[in-house]
Amino acid sequence: MIMDDKDDVRERARHAAEEAAHSATADKAKGRIKEAVGKVKEKVGGAIGDHELEAKGTAQRIDGKKDRLKGEIKDKIEDVKEHIEAGIEVVKEKIDEARGKK
Repeated sequence: MIMDDKDDVRERARHAAEEAAHSATADKAKGRIKEAVGKVKEKVGGAIGDHELEAKGTAQRIDGKKDRLKGEIKDKIEDVKEHIEAGIEVVKEKIDEARGKK
């Protein structure tokens, strides 16, 4: 693989990582909104005795929590990926140093 190919692969990987980070942020924001709206529906439904509204609120709050957690998981995966990539670079540098000393 020539250097241009490696640079292209790295650029595509960076772009994918940026998209994943944006997706994680969007998932977390969407989840927080759903959680808040669901919680309001739960409270209103409970206060007025509308069990159907209360149940819909619970379902929406849980769905929002799922979205928020999905975003948090994507963030954690991206953090792990960055740490692995940094570790790989350190290993490559050490190999290059060792080859230079021989």
